[in-house]
Amino acid sequence: MSQHPNETKVFNKKCDLLLKEPHVRFVGVINNMGRQIAGGYKKTITPLVDEEDHKISLEHALEIMITKDLDDSLGSIDSIVTRRKKVTMITIPMEKFSLLISTERKADAEKVIKKASKLFDLE
Repeated sequence: MSQHPNETKVFNKKCDLLLKEPHVRFVGVINNMGRQIAGGYKKTITPLVDEEDHKISLEHALEIMITKDLDDSLGSIDSIVTRRKKVTMITIPMEKFSLLISTERKADAEKVIKKASKLFDLE
């Protein structure tokens, strides 16, 4: 699935705006194969994983796809929050892509989700 260059530019601008939020480390738009098509790390952040370890993006893309089986009975997913020892990962499904956000543990995940949903017109 390819995206239009203007769509990528818009996604990058929205990712940059969300990166300005306190405690947000990373914001990326990923396709259904887990490949990042927009976004990145906050400039002041040293990534905890290197580029090879970004298999986590594929994990989050698969999680969204696998759980779609339950959409009819439970409703669609608004977001998935995964708390790890060092960071909190937030995955928000979009129409054709997913939004992947990494925050410091002390971040309020609900506030980040609300801000991202408004910014990416997901409400």
